[in-house]
Parts: sequence; structure tokens; C-alpha cells
Amino acid sequence: MAEKDLPFKKRENPFDKLNAKVTETKPKMKVQVAEREKYTATMDKNLRMRIKIAAVKKGKQLSEYIEEAVLQKLEREGD
Repeated sequence: MAEKDLPFKKRENPFDKLNAKVTETKPKMKVQVAEREKYTATMDKNLRMRIKIAAVKKGKQLSEYIEEAVLQKLEREGD
């Protein structure tokens, strides 16, 4: 089915433009993936969007980006 035949207007993906700008990614931190636990967290809507955009720019999943940030903070604070 062609896009013009759809009964609704297809939304533009805001990350398509960002993905086109990503040219190089830095090496990923090694995170042990043997034991993963799912969790739910709440945060400011605008902060979440900023994190999602930053993760896409780095070519990472949101959860991976957040996990690396938390690990870095723990290392800085000595925990």
C-alpha cells in the first residue's frame, strides 16, 4: 500500500534527521550483560527527550546510554 493510500497521515520520525548526521561513534564502554534487570523510572519529559536524542547521536540504545552515564557518575563519586 502506497503512503498516499493510507487513511491517515504518517508522522515523520524526528530521529531520521539525526541519524543522517551521525558519522562516527566512539568506542562503547564494556558493560557486563550477563544479568539484566528491567526497571521503571520517571523523569522530566524534556530531560528524557534530550537523553533520547543524545543516545541516538551516539548510536546507542536509550538504556545503554543511561547505564553508561550512571556508571560514570558512580566512578566519579567513588561508589
